[in-house]
Amino acid sequence: MKRPSGLTIVTAALLVLLPALAVLQYRWVGQVSAAERDRMERNLRVGAYQFRQAFDGELGRVSGALPVGPATVRDGSSERYSDRYDLWLTTAVHPRMVANVFLVDADRGDLRLRRWNAESRTFEPVPWPAEIDKWRPQFDQERREYESPRQDRRPPPAIKDDSLLVFPIRNFDGPRGQAGPGGAQGASDPRQVAARPPFGFTVVQLNLQYITAEMLPELTERHFEHGSGDAYRVAVTTAETPAKVIYRSDPDAPIVPAQADAVESLYGRDPLGFFRGIRGGDDSRLNITVNVIEGQDGSQTAVRPEVQDSGRWRLLVQHQSGSLEAAVGQVRRRNLAISFGVLLLLSISVAMLTLTSRRAERLARQQMEFVAGISHELRTPVAVIKSAAENLSQGVVGSVDRVKRYGNMIEGEARRLGEMVERVLQYAAIESGLGMAARTALAPEDIIQGAIDSSVPLLTPENVQIHRDIALDLPPVMGDANALRSAVQNLIANAVKYGGRDHWVGIRAEHVRERRHGEVRITVSDHGNGIDAAELPLIFEPFYRGADAVAQQIHGNGLGLSLVRRIIEAHGGRVSATSRPGAGSSFTISLPAAEGRSASSAAAAEFSTAPQS
Repeated sequence: MKRPSGLTIVTAALLVLLPALAVLQYRWVGQVSAAERDRMERNLRVGAYQFRQAFDGELGRVSGALPVGPATVRDGSSERYSDRYDLWLTTAVHPRMVANVFLVDADRGDLRLRRWNAESRTFEPVPWPAEIDKWRPQFDQERREYESPRQDRRPPPAIKDDSLLVFPIRNFDGPRGQAGPGGAQGASDPRQVAARPPFGFTVVQLNLQYITAEMLPELTERHFEHGSGDAYRVAVTTAETPAKVIYRSDPDAPIVPAQADAVESLYGRDPLGFFRGIRGGDDSRLNITVNVIEGQDGSQTAVRPEVQDSGRWRLLVQHQSGSLEAAVGQVRRRNLAISFGVLLLLSISVAMLTLTSRRAERLARQQMEFVAGISHELRTPVAVIKSAAENLSQGVVGSVDRVKRYGNMIEGEARRLGEMVERVLQYAAIESGLGMAARTALAPEDIIQGAIDSSVPLLTPENVQIHRDIALDLPPVMGDANALRSAVQNLIANAVKYGGRDHWVGIRAEHVRERRHGEVRITVSDHGNGIDAAELPLIFEPFYRGADAVAQQIHGNGLGLSLVRRIIEAHGGRVSATSRPGAGSSFTISLPAAEGRSASSAAAAEFSTAPQS
């Protein structure tokens, strides 16, 4: 039993391993996609939280620095307020977000409006602007309620205006325990209750145009344009009316929370007022619960959970692919395509390696057969020539007729030997790329006639019929005359060798125009037994000989048709074969026609004669 070759074993092992590798890669891609989903979600949540912290942090600094205390209300200015204002101005990242600071208080039973003048360091009386005047009735209602007993800590009036922050006047101008104006001094007694603050509200007017045109885009670029390639669409809407859009980074940014990958509240507040905190007096301490997100790499990020209705605005973030799931799906499909593309390439490489190896083995076997066959083909004419020469030199042959017959025998075997040597040398020259001479314009009729003239002396039967059907006015072709004549001669010799008992050879030449380019087709036919359909694809392989040729012991080396194909393809043409069992075979050479020139119709008429014997 023949052992399988090493290549066969390796190929079989790869065929078993490739499906297993495909399954493993599919699982790995799934795990990578899950990790990518976790990374993107973590980055998105952290980015949204940091966006909120940055925005609300700016408002928090405003609420801690700009609310007015009792001393400032009384005097219209104070050194402590000026210091707080200057500190806020130098530490704020976006100080331009504040357009004006107003003070609403009572003067002789009427409402009074003053505006902070940063140059003069005082609150100066100003007319009521339209943005604040529309809320004047509510401020007046607050003044009337102030006259009745109430607690020190008052919530701001219900002013639903995104451009205004309203803070009641509180006791935080002096140290803790020190009474405001008109109150008793009790600094030494911490249990002493501070005096009731005067009536009034600090109204901070925000610059919404600056916030939407510069501040929000800058925060979006900082927190949602990652170097990893993730990009997000950001929208800011009002919490009560989602259809009211404050800012959009992209026209396709979502305004419905259900369509967003992350939602955060902005413009935050607590039930006691806006931005209670940094310097809000005794009640400024807050208990805040945070969530800790832990990634696969062990890193931890603290994220404050969303508080329902905790802000005027709502931040909505969506991946540019439409959702995180869609983005992860794209990454998964891309990774699968790359992985299976590599597997497919590996499979094709294995298949090509197997086919190339088998072809190399077949070629090696054919070369061995060629060496054996050519050795026999060389020995036969050499032995005949040697035997005839010995008989002649030793005087065995005496009559003139026998000497002539011996001479013809030596001439024929020498010609046969020369033909074999010529084909082998021509094949070697073509394989090395040195087999073609300079190309010139050639008449197809001259190529055919030269092939016939070269073939007739080599044809053993003397009654060979060559039927020619050559069209008139054939265009010339560009090529090497000797090479093309040798190709046609090979086809004629094969037609005679395998053409059957009638020794009929048909040669037809025609001009065929396909699209814009024309070509000359030369067809050589015979009336032989034909070629088996299974052998047709192999007859142009080097060293290949058909089963019938081997069985009938027809002389040959398997290089003729291979040389024909190499020569024609080197001229930019093609060769094809058709055959019907028992009806003969036809070989067609197609060569590109040289444009702008025509062959001699007279030469065509000369060669279109009756069959030649």
